[in-house]
Amino acid sequence: MPNKTFNHFKRILGAAWVLMAAFTRFMASLVGLLAEGTKVPDSNDATNNAARGGVLNYRTGKLDDGTDATGWYEKD
Repeated sequence: MPNKTFNHFKRILGAAWVLMAAFTRFMASLVGLLAEGTKVPDSNDATNNAARGGVLNYRTGKLDDGTDATGWYEKD
């Protein structure tokens, strides 16, 4: 009789393990799907950078908000 109870208990634990593994995979997929849909802001976004003082203009060595008439020069 105790052997039957032990086998029954093993089946219940096995089923619980399978369900937990499936739930974990589902949650990982859900988090991945949600992370895929997020928009990462561009570091050179003109409006955000202008509000913070601009982006470093390597020609002048100062922060530029996009109003430099001679344009951008990258660091050599």
